[in-house]
Amino acid sequence: MSVELVFVVAMDKNRAIGKDGALPWSLPDDLQHFKRLTLGKPMLMGRKTYTSIGRALPGRRNIVLTRDESFTAPGIEVVHSLEEALRGLDGEVVVIGGGEIFALTLGRAARLELTFVNTVVENADAFFPEWNTSQWLEVKRVHHEADDRHAFSFDFVTLEQRV
Repeated sequence: MSVELVFVVAMDKNRAIGKDGALPWSLPDDLQHFKRLTLGKPMLMGRKTYTSIGRALPGRRNIVLTRDESFTAPGIEVVHSLEEALRGLDGEVVVIGGGEIFALTLGRAARLELTFVNTVVENADAFFPEWNTSQWLEVKRVHHEADDRHAFSFDFVTLEQRV
């Protein structure tokens, strides 16, 4: 069995991914992109990310990694180590955050599905870890202009780990 970790994350120009326990923007097309990339797949997230979503996302296996031995919630699987999270899984596993989970798993990621949001979030408190861009190959980029439903322009970018 082989697991391929795929990150799905939106970030600003400074790698900010969250503020006050929530996404710092409303980008409906990015949410649709997220849904397309995650539907039908096991999703790994930290407890804070789960709490910010507020519920298990339907049509996906929701795996929450936490140090809190007493944490439980309906519709999710609670695990306490990365090894436990990946045990018995095969194929693509989508990592959706937050910052601590991305940092823990970045060295094992095969592909990054990034949304680069053309803004800087003031007082952001969750960040994507720094990464060595030379280890990644950009294989796809799609630009989206700001419009009446999207306050900021953004790019969907797919990066694959160089072999």
